[in-house]
Amino acid sequence: MGKRLQKKKKKKVEWHKIIALLVILLGFLIVQECFVLMYLCIKGGYTATAAWLTAAVGVAEVVIGAGATNYFALAKSDHSEGGITFEAAKAKNFITEEDNNSTSPPI
Repeated sequence: MGKRLQKKKKKKVEWHKIIALLVILLGFLIVQECFVLMYLCIKGGYTATAAWLTAAVGVAEVVIGAGATNYFALAKSDHSEGGITFEAAKAKNFITEEDNNSTSPPI
């Protein structure tokens, strides 16, 4: 029993991904609830609420769009030069097209 038990490396929780996913899912949930309420109101003959529910759907779609846009902007900034992910990969000596010193001619 001389084997050492290797500890499993815990994967770091990336909270920005969880928050972005929750914002987008909650936006979709609001849209679905508004559609169900709209259906019930139209079926019941109370069509005065359709305009308010349509506005709520628009707001929910803005929430979805803002969550996705901000997440992708964060990912873009992290993966561009000077970003956290880019600099971590650069520290591990990754090869870029500019740094490639191969003998093949450029295309």
